[in-house]
Amino acid sequence: MIQPPPPSGARYRQSRRRLLIDMHIPDWDPAFLSRFDPAELAAATIRTGADAAMLYFQNHVGLCFYPTTVGQRHRAAAQRDLAGEALTALRAGGLATCAYYSVNFNNQVWQDHPDWRLAPAAPASVGVLPRERYGIVCLNHPAYRAFADAQIDEILAYPVDAMFFDMVWWNGVCTCPSCEARYRQETGAEIPATVDWNDPDWCRFQARREAWLAQFARDLRGRVKTARPEMEVYHNFALGLSNWTRGVSLDSIDGHDFLGGDFHGGTREQLLINRLLRAATPLRPAEYMSTVGTDLTQHTRLHPAATLRRKALAALSADNAFLAILAIDPDGRIDPLAVERTHDAFAALLEHDPGELGEAIEPVALYCSDRSKASRWDAPRPIGQAPASSLADYPHSAALLGAARALQRAHIPFGVATRRALDQLARWPVLILPNVETLEADEQEAIRAYVQGGGRLYASRSTSLDSTGRFGLGDLFGCTALGDEEGAMLYAESDALPELRRPLTQVCAADRRTGALRIAASPGAEILATRTLPYAYPARGTAQDRQWSTIHASPPWQRTADPVILRHQAGRGLAIYSAFDIEAGETPEHEAAFIALIRQLAPDPELSADAHPDVWFSGFARPGRITLMFLHMAASNPALTVPQTRVRVKLPDGSRCQAIRLRSGGATLPFGTDGRDVHFDLPPFTEMMIAEIDHD
Repeated sequence: MIQPPPPSGARYRQSRRRLLIDMHIPDWDPAFLSRFDPAELAAATIRTGADAAMLYFQNHVGLCFYPTTVGQRHRAAAQRDLAGEALTALRAGGLATCAYYSVNFNNQVWQDHPDWRLAPAAPASVGVLPRERYGIVCLNHPAYRAFADAQIDEILAYPVDAMFFDMVWWNGVCTCPSCEARYRQETGAEIPATVDWNDPDWCRFQARREAWLAQFARDLRGRVKTARPEMEVYHNFALGLSNWTRGVSLDSIDGHDFLGGDFHGGTREQLLINRLLRAATPLRPAEYMSTVGTDLTQHTRLHPAATLRRKALAALSADNAFLAILAIDPDGRIDPLAVERTHDAFAALLEHDPGELGEAIEPVALYCSDRSKASRWDAPRPIGQAPASSLADYPHSAALLGAARALQRAHIPFGVATRRALDQLARWPVLILPNVETLEADEQEAIRAYVQGGGRLYASRSTSLDSTGRFGLGDLFGCTALGDEEGAMLYAESDALPELRRPLTQVCAADRRTGALRIAASPGAEILATRTLPYAYPARGTAQDRQWSTIHASPPWQRTADPVILRHQAGRGLAIYSAFDIEAGETPEHEAAFIALIRQLAPDPELSADAHPDVWFSGFARPGRITLMFLHMAASNPALTVPQTRVRVKLPDGSRCQAIRLRSGGATLPFGTDGRDVHFDLPPFTEMMIAEIDHD
């Protein structure tokens, strides 16, 4: 007998250790899932130490594991309700549950209803996955929408705590009859034939694609809430930072009760995405998902235990939940080694459980723009040549990820701001705009008010530059734009900044995506760094001319007075603008220069730590307690011991430190004080260390 639902769907969201046993298995071979046992699925989940489970009711193949009346049952479930049996066993084991449903990716209906199919204008990929295996339908087809609604209604009869919708994005620019008809009905126009970010017609079409997707997410959530108001709903936010083709905007967050998604881009992506999830989720905690295998294409090649543990702890360090994805064998058995690795990762979460954390301490915020996923400097191209992949391959992303890495290595805790938090900018002492090309009028107005009210701003390269070549925030930057640099290489150099006394390289190119700007300083702006040019700049040199100084490279030759980096007082605030997106550089010199500029804006941060560069550092505050988390993320040598670390914390006004103790073991640490500052030495550790500062 299936137990009645809990009084609130928050029970799944309150969990921290979640498991999904992936079951994208077809049924054309009778051996497929022939050894699947719902009771063993529940038992294996419990053995991992999970406190919640996501359960497949349907999969990418379009087959259902429950007795559907509107879809196709998996042959292994022909005489049984496999989902219902597994749900009963999971609930009997005390686990919260979430139902999984695959949206748009549905091989069965793709085969049965050819007119429902997605019709991408250009061949699209699904990353490392074999695209040809996936039957993808269009969310704009009314019959498909009705079909999905009917299956969702069936699943809602089961007492699950939450609902997860996977693959809610566009896998390419769809030009099927349903999309054409909807666009024509809403705008009276045809779908443009050219991708051109300076063409209002194309920009309007992209805006509609994003709006359709956001509305679909809201409609799915509304469908669930109508039947089960207590249930919580979320979608896969894995492509929240992907390029424009997938159409995932910040507006789609309105279809989530909390954010979650599976990410496979390595530690730099995880560093940023965990903070974006925490910042943008409507309800906390958000959820970071990752595979137990090295990626979705690997079935037996598993992450090393230390790697998986650190993935789980990285989610914890941002106060997020962690969901492990464990792929089932085609015959239905569950790999005991994968269970063991998952158990080890969940054990790390239990070992380092910090309890209630409170609000993050974030002296700095990175501004993440969903409007800057494409560049107006991209050359127009036929719609049939739209990007195939979902890579975050746009200039803003490179600067965003680079800034996150540099801040982490400098142990400057940071958060993420988006246009959904324009009324909250004042909570961050420093705001970083990493090559944020597109800023709408309301964003510019909020940022201007932030700086003039006392905020401190760093901005780089094409931030707020419009199609006419004018900076929308030029009054803050203290400069005007003169146009593009024309050469292949140039340098920034400074006598004022030690980190720029050695000329810093900026590689330029014929297109704006990788180039730099020429700027003119406004009255009152202080020049921090100037242009240094190669010999015969902007000539590139040939074998026939004498327009170069060394055959392989273009070394610095002529120093100029032309500005590259400016510091400018605006109202009660301060702005630093760089015509190079220094933060996107991949060298220690670029990183040092960027951090030096940020430290000019934040000379006395609330938190600081003299730790190894591979240590992630985060802090949280609640009344009477500050919790500091130190996570060693050196994947190349996870056994390396982090040496003793000097830590400094600025307490709230009028507070005095009562005690500093380690969360694990409860040992107290000696400390010193200097006004509001408290300083202490964190002992050596290998994986994670949590220190708690109690104050009155």
